[in-house]
Amino acid sequence: MATEGSDPAAGRTRPASPPSDPGEAPDADGYPGERFGLPETGPGSVATLLRRGGQFLLDSLLAGVIALVFTYPAPPQNWSLLTWAILMVVPVAVIGATPAMALLGMRVVRLDRPESAGVGLLWTLVRTASVFFIVPALIMDRDSRGIHDRASRTVVVRTR
Repeated sequence: MATEGSDPAAGRTRPASPPSDPGEAPDADGYPGERFGLPETGPGSVATLLRRGGQFLLDSLLAGVIALVFTYPAPPQNWSLLTWAILMVVPVAVIGATPAMALLGMRVVRLDRPESAGVGLLWTLVRTASVFFIVPALIMDRDSRGIHDRASRTVVVRTR
């Protein structure tokens, strides 16, 4: 019987499993992105939660500064939310990365067409609407994908 991988705790090997469907739960002993064929480390691997959190903060700060430019001397108030939404939708739909993602070496990739540059307007709108409420982005699965990534069929990967 051909086997692949081992279970050191049980002292036996386990049969090789076929690639799982993106909607299924991944194997407990794999790394984030393995079931999608992504590398474990380096370019193309799943971006860490820390890097993604930094990206969110940088994009939020940039949105506030841009909104402040247009509303100065008054505070930007809700104009920063509009600016943030534009920063999240337009660049991700077209090139797959917000300004902070590009700065931190990340991009959003669609699982059904990873070779394309952008995510597309519809999926970017779904993704941005989910991120707006913050909590869906914090509920992560084994592949470090939040609800917003699962809803839009995307994953955030490292570019360097």
